Amino acid sequence: MDLQPTETLPGSTVPKTHEEVEQLSAYAVAISNRDYLLNQHCASTQVDHSDLFGKARAYSNVIHTLRKTGVMQYGVPIESKPGPTVTMEFFGEKRTMIMFASNDYLNLSTDPRVHAAIDKTVREYGVGAGSSRVGTGFSYLHKELEEKLAASFGKEAAILFPTGFDAVAAPAMTLIRPEDRAVIDGSSHACILEGAHLSGATVRVFAHNNPERLEDTLRRSREKFPQSGILVMIEGAYSMDGDVAKLPEIVAICKKYNARLLVDEAHSIGVHGKQGHGVVEHFGLASEVDLIAGTFSKSLGATGGFVAADRDIITYLNFMSRKIMFSAALPPILVAGVSAALEIMESDSSLRERLWENVNYLARGMKQIGANVLGTDTASVPVLIANDGVMFKFTQDLIQEGIFTFPAVYPTVPKDRSTFRLAVQSQHKREDLDHTIEVFSRLLKKYRIASIPTNH
Repeated sequence: MDLQPTETLPGSTVPKTHEEVEQLSAYAVAISNRDYLLNQHCASTQVDHSDLFGKARAYSNVIHTLRKTGVMQYGVPIESKPGPTVTMEFFGEKRTMIMFASNDYLNLSTDPRVHAAIDKTVREYGVGAGSSRVGTGFSYLHKELEEKLAASFGKEAAILFPTGFDAVAAPAMTLIRPEDRAVIDGSSHACILEGAHLSGATVRVFAHNNPERLEDTLRRSREKFPQSGILVMIEGAYSMDGDVAKLPEIVAICKKYNARLLVDEAHSIGVHGKQGHGVVEHFGLASEVDLIAGTFSKSLGATGGFVAADRDIITYLNFMSRKIMFSAALPPILVAGVSAALEIMESDSSLRERLWENVNYLARGMKQIGANVLGTDTASVPVLIANDGVMFKFTQDLIQEGIFTFPAVYPTVPKDRSTFRLAVQSQHKREDLDHTIEVFSRLLKKYRIASIPTNH
């Protein structure tokens, strides 16, 4: 659609016709692309780029209109504790929503045992760390959690980072030289992309979860640059695609071409493996994977992240990573909460069992109504819509039915691969899953979303 910003954005009234909704939805998709914003929208609205803030004001005006018309629903405050149902305000009224946009897969963020550990710690250690890890922000709590993570993930040592994003990005930014190569999966999260590109090295992307394409890339790199180091970065589980890494094949290929391997277990911790340690544990390959990274913001219900590896590598990251040197250490209360959550995850398999019961139930129901379910190997059920133009209106209809999830559109996913990622929790009730299946059945028909092949 050829959008002319000054003509196609209506006022602050709710769109009534299908054409108005489609036009606004298409514009919401387009404006999320920074290149479109700078090269087309700003040009059409005659933004003065000598004012550094001009593009920000132009963008803010569009977002304000999209919010007032109800097309965009990102960043809506939640007025209750996290869980399978939450209280949110939409269209001027508070509603109880079935939550499918949270990654709190095991519901450990609200577990009383985690809260008890935090309550004890805030009295003994206070709230913040007060300094970086290499300064005075490193406590015995931090030391104990790092040792626990190293043992759990089968490595000599581990190091804590303030965020999961930092934990995944930091190894590439710290270990890779400009002469080296970063090789990443085509469905990689932004933290992998950022780490790879900020390393200054040449970045190569291989087709998603395709070992043959990976081998082609590594073979060419080794032939042309035999003296360069290579870091391959993948995810253990891809929540947008619903699949897990083909790790045995990828490990073998990395060994063959002398490439180091980092696995980001963000969406697989708490979900895969005998004790919930992720896809590396599931395949029994901890000794073969060079770096295991992860976040605490999903199954462990907090925030922060870690890297586990050989002790020499962790020592290097500790003193060479700017993400460590110049960031305040993870707050002690979160360290205590993560430590408690890790123990619960490892000892109580019923949480993971209930999660998988819910995932399988929802995925089976979606397939029965003809939905295009991309994969069923993660804690999310990704439903392919493949029509960017209807995504935001579809989302509005879901909200009216008491269901909340985000529309994933370009550039979050490739063009024409718009998807609803339904993130499942262990405490979701069967009646809420049934309601969700029934609503999707009606809306797929309403928007004429036909079942199509999902190979990609």
